[in-house]
Amino acid sequence: MQSRSVRTIECILFDSDGTLVDSEPLSFRLLAKMMAGHGAELDSEQLHTAYRGWKIGEVIEALVDEQSLDLPDGFETAFRARQVQCFEVELEPIPGVRSVLRSLSIPMAVVTSGPLHKVRKALELTGLDGFFGNNVFSAYDLGVWKPDPEIYRIAARRMGYPIHQCLAVEDSPIGLEAAATCGAVPVFLNRFGETSGYENVIEIASMGELRRLVTTFQSR
Repeated sequence: MQSRSVRTIECILFDSDGTLVDSEPLSFRLLAKMMAGHGAELDSEQLHTAYRGWKIGEVIEALVDEQSLDLPDGFETAFRARQVQCFEVELEPIPGVRSVLRSLSIPMAVVTSGPLHKVRKALELTGLDGFFGNNVFSAYDLGVWKPDPEIYRIAARRMGYPIHQCLAVEDSPIGLEAAATCGAVPVFLNRFGETSGYENVIEIASMGELRRLVTTFQSR
């Protein structure tokens, strides 16, 4: 864990998919399976590497072009319905996240590019919903998607804190771009040994390190 900032932190803004809940491997496995029924040849692990953090609609559009697919109307709607069914059976929180959230005595929110109903369902299924209450901000409601940094600025304002007094915790390249350029202290949950590409980013390898990081900020 590397920490360079000397700011006081009053609020933590979390990404959801891949940061709080381990949803993306499930989603990409389902997407590969459903698209295979329309002639696509896809590897779910490669999809995870290439499209982690993307809007699912944009992933589908990219794969339609790449694979020259002719998908039926309503494919994304059908995918989302089956995604919820998959979550109900298999979704788990990111390792260590529940105990970390339980230990934090600081305002927290979720900032996501996913639809609000999907994110709330994921938090409920993994037992994380109680940590955030109504503090779940979706790009579909805010009208701005990652990597646009404004999504974090809006969330910080709605939480009542200056953006520079917030941590923004992300796991994907697209999300990290928003976190690193919004004015918050960006934290990269680097679960896959990647390079962040931003000098101002604090890297952690596990959620357990986040607890120590917050303690460091609060002791200043």
